[in-house]
Parts: sequence; C-alpha cells; structure tokens
Amino acid sequence: MGQVWDRRKIEWVLGALITAAAVYLHWVNFRSAGALWRDEAGVVSIATLPTAHEMWFNIGHESCPILFPTLLRAWFFTVGSSDAALRVFGFIVGLLMLGAVWLNGWFFHHSAPLVALGLLAVNASVVRWGDSLRAYGLASVLMLVTLAIVWCFTRAPDLKRWLAAAVAAVISVQSLFQNSFLLLAVCAAAAAVRMRRRDFKNALAALAIGVPAAVSLLPYSAMIREAQDWSVLSQIGFLPALIWTNLSLAMAPTLAWLRWLWIALAILAIARCVIRVLPDAAEDDADTAAFFAGTALIGALICFLIFLRVAKMPTQVWYFLPLTTFAAVCIDAALANWPARWQFWRCALAILALACLPGARELIAYRQTNMDLVAYVLRKRADAHDLIIVHPWTFGVSFDRQYSGPTPWTTVPPLADHRFHRYDLFKAKMILENPAQPVFDQVAATLRAGNHVWLIGEIPLSQTPPPQIEPAPNNPWGWLDDPYSDVWGAQIGYFVTIHATEGEVVPIPSSNPVSPLENVQVVSVAGWQETSAAHGD
Repeated sequence: MGQVWDRRKIEWVLGALITAAAVYLHWVNFRSAGALWRDEAGVVSIATLPTAHEMWFNIGHESCPILFPTLLRAWFFTVGSSDAALRVFGFIVGLLMLGAVWLNGWFFHHSAPLVALGLLAVNASVVRWGDSLRAYGLASVLMLVTLAIVWCFTRAPDLKRWLAAAVAAVISVQSLFQNSFLLLAVCAAAAAVRMRRRDFKNALAALAIGVPAAVSLLPYSAMIREAQDWSVLSQIGFLPALIWTNLSLAMAPTLAWLRWLWIALAILAIARCVIRVLPDAAEDDADTAAFFAGTALIGALICFLIFLRVAKMPTQVWYFLPLTTFAAVCIDAALANWPARWQFWRCALAILALACLPGARELIAYRQTNMDLVAYVLRKRADAHDLIIVHPWTFGVSFDRQYSGPTPWTTVPPLADHRFHRYDLFKAKMILENPAQPVFDQVAATLRAGNHVWLIGEIPLSQTPPPQIEPAPNNPWGWLDDPYSDVWGAQIGYFVTIHATEGEVVPIPSSNPVSPLENVQVVSVAGWQETSAAHGD
C-alpha cells in the first residue's frame, strides 16, 4: 500500500510540475502573440458588429456556430476591445483546457492525467492555437467536458446524468461544427459499453444524447447551404499528404519523432479496448473506462477523417486541435490503470514533456502578425495623397483592424468590405474580365502626381510579364481562389516595376520573431515613367 501511495504522490507532483510549465507557456504566449492576425481579426469583427442580428446574419463567413462569437461579444463590451484585452480571453481558454484535462483524469481514474499532460501541456501547437482568438480552443475545452460527463452517464446511467450530458453536448457543438463528429464517437462509445453489459435501454439513451445537439444545429442549415456557394473557392479535395503534414505538426511541433510516440500510444489504447471485447474480459470500472476511451478514440479518428473528406478544405494545424486534445485524453484514460510495475512509463513521459519545454518556449515566443507594426510605420510615413495596396486580399482583414490613418488603401482586386473574409465578394470579382484594372488606374494616378505607393504583403516585383488569365472558372484551377489572387498580384507588381522610377524596402522592426503566416513586407515606390508594355495601359 505504501508503494502505491508513494507512486501516486510522485505522479501528482509530476502532474503539478507539467501543469506549472504549461501555465508558463500560456503566459509567454499571452505576452508574445501581439496583435490579432487576420483569422482572429475576422471573427472579432463579426462578434462586434453593431447588433446581434447582424452578427447572426454574417456568422456564415466564419467557420464556427454562434457560441464563440457571442462570448467574444460579451467580453468585448464588458472587459475591453483592445488586442491585449482579447488576448486575456484566449489565455483563460488555454487555462480552462488544462483544467478540462485534469477533470477527465479525475473522472476516469482519480489520478494525475500524466499521459494527456505529457502529450498536450507543453505542446506548442496546443498552446498557440488553443489560446488563439478562434473557436478551436474553446471547442476543445467543451468537448473534453462533454467526454467526462458522458462517461459519468455511461458508468452509472440515470436521468440527471443524461440531461447533464445532453446539455454539454449541445453547448459543445455550438462552439464548433467539427465537434458534432467527435460527439458521435463519444455517444457510440457509451452505447457500446452499455450494450456490452446487455443494457440495451441505456445504450439507446446514450445514442440519444446527441439528438438535442443535432437539432440545435438545424438553424444553420440555410446558412451552410449559402456558404457552399463560395466555399468552393477553397475546396482542394481530400489530400492525405497534407493532412498528415498538418496532423504531425499538431502532435509534434518541436520534435518530429514525438508523432511516433503519439501513434504508439494510440495503438496501445486501441489494443486495450480490443482486449476488453473478449468474452472473459474483466468488468471493473478501470477496464470499462479503457473500453469506453478506446472505442471513443477509434470513433473519433474515423469520424474526423470523414469530416475532412466531406469538407474537402485545405487543412491547417489548428483544425486538429479538438481531435488531438480529445485523443490525448482518451489515450490517458485507456492506459491509466495498467499494473503498477508498468506505471513507471507514465512518469517517464511526463519527464520527457518537461524536457521539451525550451523548444516549445522558442516557438511560442513568435508574434502572430506584424501588421500592427506595419500600420504604425504607415501612420508616420504615408501621406494622405499616397496609396496603400494590400495583397493578398486576406491580409486586408487584419490591415482593416490595425490601420486608421488618412491614406486610402485597397486590396487586389478592390473589395467593398474588409472587416472579415468575404469570399462571396472575391468570387464575384473572379468572374470579371479584368478586376484589377481599378488598382492599375489608382497606381498610375498616384505615381503621376508625384506621390508614393505603398505595397503591403506579397506583391512580387518583376520585369517578367505575368500570365493573362480568363475569368473563373475558365482556367486549369477552376474556382480555387489563390491562383487568381497570385496572378493579379503579379500583374500589379509588374505594372509598378516598369513604371515606378524609385523604390525602397521599408524595414519593420520587431522585438521578437513573427509567424510566417502573417509576416508582412513593406515596399514604397515613387516616380513615373511611360511605357506601353504594362498590363492595364
């Protein structure tokens, strides 16, 4: 008994140390992340529209249901509207995620969740994207809470626990559409446990936990159908290589070999689940928890892949945050109650996690964007008669939030609204013969008048004529938006190169590195020379 107690004390101490290291990383992220980058700025703009009706009407331009924007709106109007105040919101979500991991550890095995903490706590991707002002962090928290509550119902079914699980499920899917796929896996796992015990009534009740959640998503059906009209601009299909690359970065952003540890642990968790299916398998709570968690893990992997195949969207690292946090907790629950002689590996995993802290801190220290620094330089240097061109058009969302100077600005092509990502407006430009022509005219007028044009973002300056393209979808890439944007940006860069007589790369100093997702470059050009070679003349 004394040896067990000593082992438990060691596990609690290690769990506390990893949690403290994680809190430190969340603090570093809070201090380093800086201004909101374009994806964050877009959802904040929707959340803070003048009326709740407008917020609901425009929620289709974001990738989440109404819960997260509503919470942001409440925070915005009660705590503060600055980027720093909003970063506090993200910091709190990150700490809640740690709390949700501990909650599951207590509910499943009444001990420190060392495996889940080892996989998640000092994972730079979990910290950075969990604290980001997107719905993925909050969705991960709510999915973990739902997992714990559904487990409580599974272990000892009654009406009170069923109602609690149903409410948690509704709240969870209202934070992120992807959570509905994970919820399906959880409900199926709960039903499998009750069926294994020949309790078919409560097996049906377990499946019914997801019914109120499914009904709560029905109001979004018209919105989703409308969004499908412009979501085609980003649908590149189901690409296993890209999925694997981003999933690997989600699991192991600092040490690539850690992805194989994730996979090995997942295989062990699934193996324990399969063993529990055998006719002579034990029936105590520990083994039932292993069966439930392993079944939920299998279901989550299958359901999430189905979601990715249906969506056809290009995956990003943060897309996998709900899946990786869910998987880590399931692995922890499935492997927590091995015989004591095998438990040393859980402590070893915790120590390994602490060893990853320096690399995670280095990655967390990046700014999310330098657009606020760019805006500061432009407010000091750009004249009211100059012109600012922001490219690609998606950068216009963060620029719109950060810049408040007198200089007129536009994207390529010009869009009527830059508060959030208006793919519908961009699609309307794609079918035009020459949507960048107004920008050519503005550049020519500004340079001829002796003023400066400021090129913000990724406008390639080259004397090589860019290709001529047809209106969408009459090109090899069909409706995909990026190739059109790239060509139009190249056309502007070529036009500027052959007409402007002087140029300057403007340094944007930053006290810490900037994320490559939005590390914006600035070039100032001036002067005018006539030529007949340029597109748009």
